[in-house]
Amino acid sequence: MKLFRWGLRNQPPELFEDRVTSSQPGLNFTVAFRVEWRAPRATPSSRIPVGQAGRMIRGLVGQVSERHSVLRPAAAGQEINHLLKRDLPLRTPELEVSWAYVDVTVDEDTCLYAEQVAQAGREPELDALARRQTQARMQFMREEVLHSPASARIFLILENSSRLGMLPPGTDVDGVIREIQQWAPQSRWVVIDQLIHAFVNRLSDADADDLLGTLRSLFTDYGATDLAEQVPAPTASADQGPGSPERDWQHR
Repeated sequence: MKLFRWGLRNQPPELFEDRVTSSQPGLNFTVAFRVEWRAPRATPSSRIPVGQAGRMIRGLVGQVSERHSVLRPAAAGQEINHLLKRDLPLRTPELEVSWAYVDVTVDEDTCLYAEQVAQAGREPELDALARRQTQARMQFMREEVLHSPASARIFLILENSSRLGMLPPGTDVDGVIREIQQWAPQSRWVVIDQLIHAFVNRLSDADADDLLGTLRSLFTDYGATDLAEQVPAPTASADQGPGSPERDWQHR
């Protein structure tokens, strides 16, 4: 550093543009450099290291730019200029870099390609998110909306009212309230239905078939023939339809 004892002389600033790497392989920033530097007064003109100051700053910029995406050139430029302001001046035996500034940009083709790559990378995540949302909605529909006709009715009303800001025209609010009360977990007929369901599950297939016959007769006796016709056929009768092995054996 003995040459620095004789003082420093400002040199013409180095202005140049270069491509520097980004965090994405094959995609580069375009960086415009302005580097101001000085050399010792005692250095002969033929030995002044022209270009060395720019190469020094170019190396520092590359170390920072490779941490950034080309989709965020402003963030890359902000960090680079902050570090240059913090670390300058820099000295070597031949020169001193007193000040530097960079302008970081990305050309349109590079930006478009980077967006396409990013979108392709996000698609599997978006697909997985859509599947999770669909599964959650299906579970909600099964466990909540389809739990009872009243729940389904409320869901439809809320869906329409949330979009329109009001209840659908002609909504019978009192009727909906009555239906909700009928389907309340502790209402009498819901409890009866649950007991019947538990009872039937404990029956053998033969007893369950007998119960279907009894139910059909009960509906018929009370004049509800339309309901009687809707009672499923006994399992044994369905299994022994025309052409079934058991029926063929019985006719032999």
